[in-house]
Amino acid sequence: MLSSLYIGATGMKSLSEGLSVTSNNLANCSTVGFKSQMALYSDLISQNQANPGEWNYNQENSHVAVGQVGMGVRVDEIATNFTQGGFESTNNATDLAINGKGYFVVQDTYGDTFYTRAGDFTLDSEGVMRTPAGLALTGINLSQTVSQFKGHDYSPKEEEIAQETETETENTNTNTNQATHWSQSDLQPVTIDAFQTLEHKTTSALAITNANFNSSASCLINETNPYFSLLSNYDATAEVPLSENNYSYSQAMSLYDVEGNAHEVVLYYDGRPQNGAQSAVEFLVAETDSNAENTGSGCLMSGILQFNEKGQLSGLAAYTPTEAGNTDLSTWTQANLSEDGLPQFSINDSFVSLDFGIRSKNKQWSTNNAASDVGRDLANAALLGESETANDAATAYTNESFMANYDQNGYASAVLSSYKINTDGIVYGNFSNGEHVELWQIPLARFTSEDGLRRSGDNLFVAPKEAGAVELGNPTSENYGAVISQNIEQSNVDLSREMVTMIVTQRGFQSNSKVVTTSDEILKTAINLKR
Repeated sequence: MLSSLYIGATGMKSLSEGLSVTSNNLANCSTVGFKSQMALYSDLISQNQANPGEWNYNQENSHVAVGQVGMGVRVDEIATNFTQGGFESTNNATDLAINGKGYFVVQDTYGDTFYTRAGDFTLDSEGVMRTPAGLALTGINLSQTVSQFKGHDYSPKEEEIAQETETETENTNTNTNQATHWSQSDLQPVTIDAFQTLEHKTTSALAITNANFNSSASCLINETNPYFSLLSNYDATAEVPLSENNYSYSQAMSLYDVEGNAHEVVLYYDGRPQNGAQSAVEFLVAETDSNAENTGSGCLMSGILQFNEKGQLSGLAAYTPTEAGNTDLSTWTQANLSEDGLPQFSINDSFVSLDFGIRSKNKQWSTNNAASDVGRDLANAALLGESETANDAATAYTNESFMANYDQNGYASAVLSSYKINTDGIVYGNFSNGEHVELWQIPLARFTSEDGLRRSGDNLFVAPKEAGAVELGNPTSENYGAVISQNIEQSNVDLSREMVTMIVTQRGFQSNSKVVTTSDEILKTAINLKR
């Protein structure tokens, strides 16, 4: 009889703890990134009712079950529900939500590491992204890596790869932008300096991609040197160095020297006489010079693009002046070739490689000659030796001429004008010169056992040994979630479920209290038998 009192007491005690869990869930129904909990109960060890009599097993297949009486209940575990909460949109770029698995890694002022799903970060006076409790979000400093230069892709074709011997090599790439996994020692507080500057970069490469030059569109041709008509007709001393009736297509662009100064450069194109089934387009690279003293001032490179009968780029000849401002073709010699086998011209003592989608594999010209040696026969032009072309190389179809894109890798110095955070966790800085720069990589953490995490208050978790190994990786890679900027994750508390749980807990508590009072009445009756 006394045991029923204690059994009822265990029920009241355990259910009161369960009510505390429900109460905590309801209290945090609006807490950013909160993960609800659930009380899991287990019964206490049962007491045997009686021992089996001696006659047990005396007869074949005769058994007596041992009766057991339960001794109550206890809270076995407070389990966390790690399912994702809903998103709430904000206007703050530093508000981050995780769509999928993963945790942000934050550190306090003592260097201790914590993990959180709450991405309501703000910038402090030093530009550090911090939680409301003052912990710093950590990430990988990408050291102002400018967005990848988009040149031509000279990757081997599938048939070429098949001919090569397959070898397995371990990937030892240590390029920050290519890595996907990190260690705790790589992490630093993510800092976005509103007054951050970007140092200028000298232009060293110019790529003309997805371009078409109509070789049949031809303007004024020099009868003596038809393949250098643009250069022959160019007059830098005139208000318009090259009138529109001298070329069929042009494109202006800015290139940057070693001091970060911009130079306005124009690329002129015009169709030239065919050589059998092959067609040709002359090009001229010239810098605008308002103080020109010579007709050839600013002329940087003159050359010929050769195309096969299908209109595909098959050869390139490029010449540069040995004397600035001189248009005498005998002083124009073959351009230097870069390490990539591309012709180069010089602008303010800076070499710029020009890429139309064709390059020399052996970094040599087919022959050595000057521009004056070409004359009226395209066969006299010195083309790139052992050339290879890219899939997006320039073409010479008969439709309209165009340059879908050109890309050069230089820029002027600038200041940060805005920033954004992509789904892959990369913080991009948008600078006043139009460059988009990778500033930080925000990694996410995952654990062998998410259930092993322990709460530390302020929406934080710590990872004891029960959580297992901790891995840091880039968002959207493998099974890491994506980072959603201008959003925060809401609490995953289900109010309707919590209210039902509270009702069930209340009724259970009342029922156990009735067990206690009923047992007390029975004991009271038993005691009164003595009277």
